[in-house]
Amino acid sequence: MMTRQERALRNAVVLLAAATLVCGGLLIWSLRAMAVLEGNEGDSESPDVAAAGGQEITEQQWIAELKKKHGYEVLLEIINHIVVGQEAQTLGIQVTDAEVKRELERVIAGYPSEEQYYAQMQSELGLSRNDVREETVYRLTLQAIATVGITINDSDIDSYLEQNEDRYRPKREMQLSMIEVSTYKMAQRVMDRLEKGEDFAALAKELSINEESRLQGGNLGTVEEDDPFWPKELLSTAAGLDIGDIAGPLQTEAGYAVIRLEHKIERPVPDTEEIRSQIRQELALEQAPTLRQVESDLRLKYETLINIDNGLEH
Repeated sequence: MMTRQERALRNAVVLLAAATLVCGGLLIWSLRAMAVLEGNEGDSESPDVAAAGGQEITEQQWIAELKKKHGYEVLLEIINHIVVGQEAQTLGIQVTDAEVKRELERVIAGYPSEEQYYAQMQSELGLSRNDVREETVYRLTLQAIATVGITINDSDIDSYLEQNEDRYRPKREMQLSMIEVSTYKMAQRVMDRLEKGEDFAALAKELSINEESRLQGGNLGTVEEDDPFWPKELLSTAAGLDIGDIAGPLQTEAGYAVIRLEHKIERPVPDTEEIRSQIRQELALEQAPTLRQVESDLRLKYETLINIDNGLEH
């Protein structure tokens, strides 16, 4: 279960991940499907994979449709992986395990947990942990190729840090639970019932009008101290609570809330050198051609030939 902030972060991360991973995921998925087809090419009949209304759908029909709809994109991704690999070898570029680990940690930081990140990648993009890692290696390799010859001075990094200081300041996070009701009077009644010893989660399931948290017994997950999706008064009140404390009524967009602080999380200060390395890469990428352009240039450099029906190009 995610808060509104986490959902917004998730959407941003998924969009970024999709831009770099979805083609790779499509490539992996489609290649597996085509491998299945190749294994059956010698068979006289293709096995059925589904049926609807009494009509059977064969594996060949399924693969043919995949090829028709995604064949050209998949072919380009296969070619891209080949030419990027060749260019990396020519330039002596090799992505290290430490670089992959840092990149995955950076992306996963936008999610409540590592498990939820990988579950999201599996459910939305069909990518396993290994698939995600392989595409991360590919993306980092492509970025390294794109930024070859671009120099970012320490003064450029210093200037960027001065202008974006808050971006790298660790923010306190709170795990909150909430019972949201429509009126102040109802929120007061919730407070009374809690003071008499009633269970917070049970009351949330019974009374809360917040559908996301109600089913989780009021659990909001993790909320940052300056989360713009929540009222400042609610967050400042929560920040002043001790673990297990309850406060309310507090006004929300939909009504009034009673909150309970479940846990406080203090994030460690990021390593200075890692921050500077990340900024150096971001500034270099701003000066570099787009990654799609780099892929296109490499296909030309390595004399790519595509011998397929033009009908697949769309």
